Amino acid sequence: MTYKERIASAQAKMDQLKDKMAESAKKARAARTMKKEEITAAIDAINADLDELSDAIVAEMDAIDEQVDTGIAAVQDDISAAKETLNYSLEREGSKIEAIKQSAQKKALALKAKIAEKRSDYENMAREAYINELLDYAESCQQTAYAAAVEADLALLEAAKIIAE
Repeated sequence: MTYKERIASAQAKMDQLKDKMAESAKKARAARTMKKEEITAAIDAINADLDELSDAIVAEMDAIDEQVDTGIAAVQDDISAAKETLNYSLEREGSKIEAIKQSAQKKALALKAKIAEKRSDYENMAREAYINELLDYAESCQQTAYAAAVEADLALLEAAKIIAE
């Protein structure tokens, strides 16, 4: 039963109670014109009606209290469920953020490794170029030394030719 339906039901019951009270008021007006015994009987009837109304009001209040208690319990259950859902969502969101963070860290490590590899490759290329330059210089020195040795041999041959003459 929705709250609107409950309110409508309570309003209908209150209207019935008002009708009974109006009827009791009519009986009270009629009792003014009656004799003492009739008045006593009318008052007893009015008291009975009032007792009945009082019992009906108490029963209605108890029913309303029970409905309110039930509604409060349902709302508390809904709040608890919402809190659990919120906590679960926050945990999931936290784990998503952690996963994104870990993914970013992995990418950063991979980039650092690539940079180190490129740097190593560049350093190796520079080292190889330096070694090649040294080897070229050594080869030039060898050629110069060979040319000097050939010149020395020619000079010795020239000196031997002159001595032989």
